[in-house]
Amino acid sequence: MDEWNVSVDLIDEARGQAAQNLDHYITTTKAWFNTKLAPRSFAPGDMVLRRALNPRKLQNK
Repeated sequence: MDEWNVSVDLIDEARGQAAQNLDHYITTTKAWFNTKLAPRSFAPGDMVLRRALNPRKLQNK
């Protein structure tokens, strides 16, 4: 029974390490991607192009 508890503890430890690795990957990837973006600013009254949620609604019958 002791061996089983040890293996469960090792699995929990590996799962925690995997979660930490995933968090680190997400933050570094987000930081790298954000450096590639050009800064944009919008003012009230600026014309912007919006993506249609349902493009079929915009088509004429």
